[in-house]
Amino acid sequence: MGWWEARSSRWECCVVAQMGGAAVLGGGVFFLQWRSPDVPVKPVFIAIAGGAGVGGSVGSAVGIPYADVVRQLINPNFHPPTDSYGWSNMDGTCSCRDLQRSSFSIVSAGASAIVVGAQVASLEFNDVGLFSTRFLCRTRITIPPNLPSFGRALYEAPQIQGGLGAGAFAFTGIAVYIGAS
Repeated sequence: MGWWEARSSRWECCVVAQMGGAAVLGGGVFFLQWRSPDVPVKPVFIAIAGGAGVGGSVGSAVGIPYADVVRQLINPNFHPPTDSYGWSNMDGTCSCRDLQRSSFSIVSAGASAIVVGAQVASLEFNDVGLFSTRFLCRTRITIPPNLPSFGRALYEAPQIQGGLGAGAFAFTGIAVYIGAS
């Protein structure tokens, strides 16, 4: 069995890039990179989805706290945890083969203006058959990661987001494998 069929319960997912918009109805394109200690490569999927919402955005779901930028400027020996930026643990056990052509759903609300932003999103993947649906995995993304902790979130809220936009939407579509690193 190769990496394509290897099932893992330790997947993490990162929304590397996205673009979308809606004025009641709309759609988006999402580039998702996956990683797991059980799989030797980091597969990349593109998800194309449509649904209802308002607003639009372009960018990624990777936020870098200003606190880490300032620490790096003050102390050149400080090494920010860049490997953890943007990655969210997935609940569920699946393989890349399972994810190929799976149903993709995202619900998101947020705003970002490159240097400041906050976002909450929920991603879910399901294997849809003719007469059944099988849950594969899901996650919740919050930027800053501690957004529910209001006091701490205000401290961490200034983020270098790499995105521009505002809105809220619920889209569903399909995820397709496009490569690996």
